[in-house]
Amino acid sequence: MRADPCQEARPVNTVIPSSGGALSRTEIMAALEALCARMDQIDARCPNGFPLYSPGTADDWTTSAGGSWVGGFWAGCWWLRARLTGSAADARKAMQLGRRLAAKLDADSIHRAMLFWYGAALGAQWCGNEEALGLARAAAGRLVASYDPALQCIPTGTAIGGGSDGVRHLAVDALAPVIQLLTLDGQAESDAIARRHTDTLIAACFTEHGACHAEALHTQGAFRPVDQAGAWSRGQAWAMLGLATAGARWGSPYTAHLWMACDYWQRSRPQAIPPDRLDAPSGPADPSATLIAALAMQSLARLAPGQAGWLRVAERHIAAIVRSRYLAGPHGAGASAGMFWGACYRTGPDRRELVESAWGMFFLMQVLCAFAGMAGTDPRGGLHPLFRMLSTTEEKPQ
Repeated sequence: MRADPCQEARPVNTVIPSSGGALSRTEIMAALEALCARMDQIDARCPNGFPLYSPGTADDWTTSAGGSWVGGFWAGCWWLRARLTGSAADARKAMQLGRRLAAKLDADSIHRAMLFWYGAALGAQWCGNEEALGLARAAAGRLVASYDPALQCIPTGTAIGGGSDGVRHLAVDALAPVIQLLTLDGQAESDAIARRHTDTLIAACFTEHGACHAEALHTQGAFRPVDQAGAWSRGQAWAMLGLATAGARWGSPYTAHLWMACDYWQRSRPQAIPPDRLDAPSGPADPSATLIAALAMQSLARLAPGQAGWLRVAERHIAAIVRSRYLAGPHGAGASAGMFWGACYRTGPDRRELVESAWGMFFLMQVLCAFAGMAGTDPRGGLHPLFRMLSTTEEKPQ
């Protein structure tokens, strides 16, 4: 790979249909309020389990008592809502969900990083919740203990869908929360393990063209990719988010890898809403992949000199999604306002379809907050001043 492609980067070229430009502050706040209200409706529909997905606009949720790999995103939605509203009730709800996730602390799965970064650590960072911090630290300790020095990584593991090959399997989807959890307290040992895991994943899954394999299997003494590089849109986006996290933590060469991954995304997916898979262009789209990719683009614009154009690309992509049919507005036919059914998911052995999902909702809320400058990580109390703009009363969403 080139040493520092950011220094020789060409201007960002986009092929994005006009959608009226970037979102206005009014549009952002209206979308956030609709999403917050939608959370109450989903919560009422899923009183005894974590909501995983609901096909299309059906509002017919598949739930999980333990949360599967998705439960942290649902708790994260409530932490983010608590950050916006200043509501103690929202923070209590988020912590209640976090306690239910605690049963997965000892699950043999790297996806504990997703569960406890989004489901606990964000509560500590956004709301100053000490119990959530303790839960996040416990999860970080379990992940450190799962590190395999022979493989130089934290394997996917056998639980939460990992299967028997999980002990020698490497996956890109949890890279960002692994780095974030393991560097939470600045401990040298945990930081070193996070970096070795990242370097192993880069060596196994990243190509010199910026396309990323989503998974690899250790066989015959080395990790070997088991999928087509860059074909799965959300896999490429997960990789970009992981590289953005690595770049923010350690700088070069991770920022250079991030630039290559973003550049590949834009070359291979010039439209705002990409197909779920490049090798199946007639299949379903996956707007949720763009949300994750946009967060990475925003990070690149901040981390690398001369890369501010990526922020404009991300803003246009997000505007197109918010104004699309995948996010129901107040007058959406047959769909509740705030329903975001823009996540592609395998709902059966041979079936991929667009669904409403906890991770789709979380990343849409997070990226909207990021573009409005609202999701700072310093704990603060009280109703966020920007959120008050469109609030019709002083009552906080419950």
